[in-house]
Amino acid sequence: MLERMDPVGTVEQRGVVGALALHGVESGHVLRHQRVGENAVRHQTRLLKERGGSVEPLLLAAHDLGAFHACVEETVRRPADQEVLIPEGGLQRLWACDVSWTLDPPALPPLLLADGHHRLEAARRLHRVHPGAVGDRLLALVVDYRRYPLTLAATHRVVPGLDLERAVRAAGRIARVRELPSVRRPVPRPGTYLLTGQGRTWGLSDISPAALAGRLRTLPAEWVELPAAISDHVLIPALCEDQQLAPAPRYTSHYPAPDEVGLILPAPTWDQIWAGAASGAGMPPRSTHLGPSPIPGQLGAPG
Repeated sequence: MLERMDPVGTVEQRGVVGALALHGVESGHVLRHQRVGENAVRHQTRLLKERGGSVEPLLLAAHDLGAFHACVEETVRRPADQEVLIPEGGLQRLWACDVSWTLDPPALPPLLLADGHHRLEAARRLHRVHPGAVGDRLLALVVDYRRYPLTLAATHRVVPGLDLERAVRAAGRIARVRELPSVRRPVPRPGTYLLTGQGRTWGLSDISPAALAGRLRTLPAEWVELPAAISDHVLIPALCEDQQLAPAPRYTSHYPAPDEVGLILPAPTWDQIWAGAASGAGMPPRSTHLGPSPIPGQLGAPG
């Protein structure tokens, strides 16, 4: 079992560590909300071959842990078997659960794959072709995100080569554009996107229905209100076309640097994520940033 504490000792995360069977996707027990990119899958496949497995645990979210909640409550009453300092401050604590929980583990409810889509897909493909190259299970952490919420943020976009002043004018042709007061790293409200650069920020909202309909019509119906789809298929193409640039954004979980021009997206909701996973449509690529992820290489058997 894992517990993560912040620098002042507040519990940020508790969950159960175990081995996830690769066939969980086929059985419908593990739902994926992100589509994978082939380049990233190939990269993870190379890493799996080199390492003989993955040292980075998958992160899974559950509405609740079912019977395993009793395991968590029982286990944390004991002193931790292992404590690891977290680089950004705080502590990660590990316990070995009582053997009775591992000999006959209770079933978990359906799980959402929060982080590790490319690692899981690489392992599934590699195991199908070369079963001896990687086992049929991956290390995973399952978190009850209702009791211990995961952070849910959008993945933002940096657009290399984009001229900021021209981008503001182009945005004004398809959306309501308003320059915001100079405050440190504002957070966009639902339905608003932030165009930022050179220490200045503009809010983009009320995007033209004609622009949305014209550019989103070929996408899955479940995507038409999702921030990443609107960013990647409406806003960024419109800004780049105005400057004869190829729309090739760089993705980041952080605010763009002051010398970069970027688009800050509002975060999707948990309901949108679960709905996309359940329908099979998933989310547009690079939609979310969920965490915190467990520290790589620190989830071996404690003791």
